[in-house]
Amino acid sequence: MAIQAETTPQETEMKPEAEKADTGFAESTEILNQISSLQSESESIKDILDMEKGYAVEVATIMKQFLEQIGRSYVLDPSLFPRLGHGVKDVILTPQGVFFLSYNNGLTVARTVDDLSPESLIRVLERILPDVKGFLTERRQKLSARAQMLEKVAGELKRVPTLPRSARAPKAAQ
Repeated sequence: MAIQAETTPQETEMKPEAEKADTGFAESTEILNQISSLQSESESIKDILDMEKGYAVEVATIMKQFLEQIGRSYVLDPSLFPRLGHGVKDVILTPQGVFFLSYNNGLTVARTVDDLSPESLIRVLERILPDVKGFLTERRQKLSARAQMLEKVAGELKRVPTLPRSARAPKAAQ
């Protein structure tokens, strides 16, 4: 036989309030967990942005070095720079890593590779790297052809007999 506890009307009224309190506590715990998760994500994003900024500075420095070595200018499409707006007419990248931006109103502004956002830096690299590769390939082929020609000339010159002493030009009087 089971013994049933009798509940008073006051206890009956308290049960829903206790359940409500438990539910409220569970909801606030969930909110705190979500806030903690947001803080963690925000910290991760900050760390990634810091890394991106550091790598962008490094890439810009290296890019300026190879642009200077190549010595070529590039005319770039203004759409590579969406943050500049629609007023940009022409963009020229110089071998010194300087962008000259010509606006529709006649204004010309100079900016360096260092000023680019990481997104624009990547777009510029995607645009110029195939050309840089082609330029370097062409240069390597020319240097290789010249080196091979000099190698052949050196080999042929080794086969030329040396002149006897008497056939050499007389020494200048001292």
